[in-house]
Amino acid sequence: MNTYYLPDDLLDGAPSSPDEVVIRYYNSNRDSVKNRIVLSQNMINVLVSGTKTIIYPDATAVVNSGELVVLSTGNVLTSELLAHTDQFTSILFYFSNEVFSRFLIKYEHLIKRITPTASRQPFLIFKQDSFIKHFITSLMSLLSNGSILPAEIRLLRIEELLLYMLHADPQRFHSIQIITRDKQQLQIKKVVESQIGQPTTVDDLAFLCHMSTSTFKRKFNEIYRTSPQKWLIAKRLELAADLLKSFDQSPSGVYMKVGYQNHSSFSEAFRNHFGITPSDYQQMHLSVLP
Repeated sequence: MNTYYLPDDLLDGAPSSPDEVVIRYYNSNRDSVKNRIVLSQNMINVLVSGTKTIIYPDATAVVNSGELVVLSTGNVLTSELLAHTDQFTSILFYFSNEVFSRFLIKYEHLIKRITPTASRQPFLIFKQDSFIKHFITSLMSLLSNGSILPAEIRLLRIEELLLYMLHADPQRFHSIQIITRDKQQLQIKKVVESQIGQPTTVDDLAFLCHMSTSTFKRKFNEIYRTSPQKWLIAKRLELAADLLKSFDQSPSGVYMKVGYQNHSSFSEAFRNHFGITPSDYQQMHLSVLP
């Protein structure tokens, strides 16, 4: 069983930018069963010929030629079968949540008209209509010689495809929003909550989440209803307060364990938050212990 990291394995060792759009033509003349796929970006897979089986932890789907599937980031098992043809052929689009977020902002006036849906599947399957077929034909002519499209064209083509999907089936497009938003929120929560005790800055957190600082701050506020700086300060000081309730800790030793680089800035922040110094806080709580 092979494991593929996509789209990273397609980039010939080049670093993958969070904003990058990757478009590839894929062709195979043999069946491929149960490949382990680690998707670091969202993917749209347009099947030209063959059949693809997709297995997520909580759902399975079969995609046939003449269909396209939108996959969210994460781990997935895939099988590619030639079916009644001698070739498995598809066009692969990879795009980050950052690219998708900018698309949502740009076309917010159109998206506001969509009635919300509760669908939360990790994939969505669409039929290829005449527009999609012509879209793929024109794209295949650009990719047939193996050339890499310029970044501006790649961005334009994924935007064109997303915009058409929004126009053709608004309800299902809203489900794509849910997929990417849920994944993105989970990523942000995992990163920030693992960094409470580290001297990590807001810029560092944005980098770890593969976002610009401005996008990270906006997304963070949507989740926690406060700024990342205020949230970090509060969480770090709450952790410090818990540590100071122990005989084994001292204010001079606690500050490094909660992400502060010096004792004076920690003491000042603690006093501003709790109204007393770390030493007085510890003395007050230890004195009431039996």
